This record gives sequence, structure tokens and C-alpha cells, in this order.
Amino acid sequence: MRTLISDGGRLLLVAMWLNLVPQTDSCPAKCVCYSEPRPTVACQQQGLFSIPTEIPVRSQRIFLQSNKLTVVRSTSFSSCHNLTVLWLYSNNISYIEAGAFYGLEKLEELDIGDNSNLRTISPTALRGLTKLHTLHLHRCGLSELPVGVFRGMFSLQYLYLQDNNILTLQDDTFLDLANLTYLYLHNNKIKIVTDNMFRGLISLDRLLLHQNRVIYVQPRAFSDLGKLKSLFLFFNNLTVLTGETMDPLVSLQYLRLNGNQWICDCRARTLWDWFKRFKGSSSELECSVPEFLTGKDLKRLKSEDLEGCVEMPQIQTNLFSSKTQSGKFASTETPLGDNIPRCCLGDNDKSSILSGKSRQITNNPQKEKENMSKTKHKEQERTKNETQNKQNDGPLGTLSNTLEKTLENLDPDLINNLESSTASNKKKKKCSKKPKSDTQCIKELKIVDAPDNDSTRCSDIYNGKDGKVSSTRCGRTTIGGILGKGKNKNER
Repeated sequence: MRTLISDGGRLLLVAMWLNLVPQTDSCPAKCVCYSEPRPTVACQQQGLFSIPTEIPVRSQRIFLQSNKLTVVRSTSFSSCHNLTVLWLYSNNISYIEAGAFYGLEKLEELDIGDNSNLRTISPTALRGLTKLHTLHLHRCGLSELPVGVFRGMFSLQYLYLQDNNILTLQDDTFLDLANLTYLYLHNNKIKIVTDNMFRGLISLDRLLLHQNRVIYVQPRAFSDLGKLKSLFLFFNNLTVLTGETMDPLVSLQYLRLNGNQWICDCRARTLWDWFKRFKGSSSELECSVPEFLTGKDLKRLKSEDLEGCVEMPQIQTNLFSSKTQSGKFASTETPLGDNIPRCCLGDNDKSSILSGKSRQITNNPQKEKENMSKTKHKEQERTKNETQNKQNDGPLGTLSNTLEKTLENLDPDLINNLESSTASNKKKKKCSKKPKSDTQCIKELKIVDAPDNDSTRCSDIYNGKDGKVSSTRCGRTTIGGILGKGKNKNER
């Protein structure tokens, strides 16, 4: 009996000793293996081109980051059933075989981030990871996520998809992720947030969508996000966001919507009303149009500021590069399509819309008068500047400052009635047979032969009383655009 007890004690001591001694015998070349705190294989920054094949079966953590790995095969970790942590970030991985992580039922953390050549991933590449709670797929050059790629990942809590080239997400992409709390999607190229994009994310706490190209959020996009506390949508191309879209976010505490181009007219009223009920923290929402509200915070506007409707056929938006936070590119997409917002349709359909200019029409006469006054003043200034600029941009060359002096010497009647020599495409105004108010009018223009670069414009001048020709006026014009002094044809 004593012998058996003694032998049992020895076996226990041997087992404990084997567990404490580093697994040097089966450790892959260029790697370091140790047992405490958990059996670990550390092979980071060793210049490896392929995943070692002699990884100890008992390994719970494998560190292979910052190497030159290119492929993850279906057999790479097939024997590591105890694996809980696998780091593969900062490699050159371009392909992950289907079922590459199948059988790793105990895996809790997988980091494949910063593999810019990955670009696509198999729908079944992550199949079987039912215990995974953290997944890194950031900076992988992904342009899309296949349907079902996250299927069965019921334990996932943290998903990092930022800094990719994702253009859109399929409906129900995250349907099985009922326990997901953090979703990072910033610095992508997403344009539309659809109704079913985030369906199933009933536990989501933080959603980061900033620095994308979002132009529109569909009305039911946030329907399942009742527990969401942080929503970042800053630096996108949003112009309108309805209060009905925001209503499901009953737990929201932190909201960032700055860096968009908000239309502050009747379309913003529901969002303005929602902010009156919102108790959390929010950034400013700088108005882009109408002009007299540009730069003002939508939340701080008065109710009467949001009356009427501004029609903007094209709004220039900023597309933020996924590579730099400050880079922007011009876009002239129409965010909401060609449909006229309901609030813009008055009793006579489009009667409440003012086309072409960023000016509001309201139901408040005093407010409308102020808006029209401000807009009229700006339009006058703009017209004045355009007129001055066009004087130096004509087909006949640059007009010199001496033109004004020359025109002072012309006959006033000639100046008032002669059309511009550059208006060949315009329809000539003909003289009425029975002039009523004008004492004289020009019947037609004739070009008289003249030397090169010089032509003479002549016109018959009719007497307003009897309709007979009283005289003929001619003006000399040169290629330089200088109109000579008008003379009677008989004097030339």
C-alpha cells in the first residue's frame, strides 16, 4: 500500500515538473515557447514567410504578428484545439482558405488586422468560432464583406472593421451578433446606411461611422439599436437626418454629427424637434444652406428659421479619404435623389420651393421679407462682380480701360440701340412697324466692307413720328473691341 502511494506521489511530481518546464523540444525554430501564465508560442518579428508546422498541440496563445506571412491554410492550426489567442496582424496575408480556423472552438481573440493585401475573405473563413469575443479586421483593404461571414459568431463583442475600402454592407451582415457591443466602421467608403444594415445588433453600445461618405441614413436603420450609447457620424456627406430615424436611440448619450453639410429648412425640423428631447452630449451641426444660416448650429435655430424649403439641385460634398483625416475630394452627388421632400410641397405642389438659389420661402411675411432682402443684396453683389469679370473675358479680346472714355463720345442713341458685336447667337430685336414710345429705332444692321481687322456697323434710324428714315448711323469696331465714334454715313 505504501509503495502504491509513493509511486502515485512521484507521478504527480513528474507531471507538475513537465508542466513548468519550457517546451523546448517541440518549439518551432525562431520562436520562443513558455508555459506560464498560459502555454504560449511567440514568433513575432522573425521574418517568417510561412506559419510553422511544429506548433505544440497544447498551445493556448500563438503570436505571429509582424512577419511576412502570405497565406493562412486550412491546416495551419488544425491541431491547436486549445488555442484561445491568435495574433496574425501586420503581415502580408492575401489569402485565407475556407475553414482556416475551423475546430478552434476555444478561440476568444483573433487579430488579422493590418494585412492590406487581404482585400477579400471567404464566407466560411471564420466558420466555427462560436467562442470568439474579439475580431480585428482593420486595414485589410476589404471592399466588401461576403454574406454569412459572421454567421454563428454568437459570442462576438468587439468587431474592428475600420480603415478599409468597404463601399456597402449587405443586409443582415451582423444578424447573428446579438452580443456585439463595439462596432468600428470608420474610415471606409460607405454611402448609404440601409434599413437592415444593423439588424440584430440589439446589444450594441458604440457605433463608429465617421469619415465615410454617408449621404443618406434610411428611416429604420437604427431600429434595433435601443442600447446604443455612442454614435459617431461626423465628417460624412449628410445633408438631412430625420428625427424619426433617431427615435429608436433611446439610450444615446454621445452623438457626433459635425463636418456634414446640413440643409437647414423644413427638412431639418424633425431632427430639430428630436434634439429638444435629447438629453445627451452632441457636437454642433453647422448649416450649409440657406446662405443666411450658413455656419449656424442647427440645434440653436429658432422655429421660424426652419420654415419654407430650399431647392438645391446639386450640393458639393466632401469625400474624406480613408488614408488621411484631412484629405477631401469634391463631389456633386445629389444626396436625396430627384424626389421633392414632402415638406417642400405646398398647396400648389412646388409653390413653396424656390429653384436655383439657396433662399427660403416661408409662411411668415416678415421673415420672408428679411430673407429676400438678404438674398437680393448678395445677388446684386454677385451680379456686379460677374459683370466686371466678363468685361475682360470676351471673344474679341480684352477690353482696355479706354473703352469707357471712347463710349462717352458716342451718340447716345447709337449706344442705346446698337447690339453688341459679339451677340451673333442672340436673336436681333426687330423694329416695329408703328413705333409707339421710342422716337427712333434700328431696323437692321449692315456690315460695310472695310480693311482687315476693321468693320463698320451701319443702321437706318427711323423717325418716330412718320416712320421715315431720317438718317443712317455707322459705328466702327475693331478686333480689339474698341467702338469708334459714330458718324453719319454721308460724312464718311
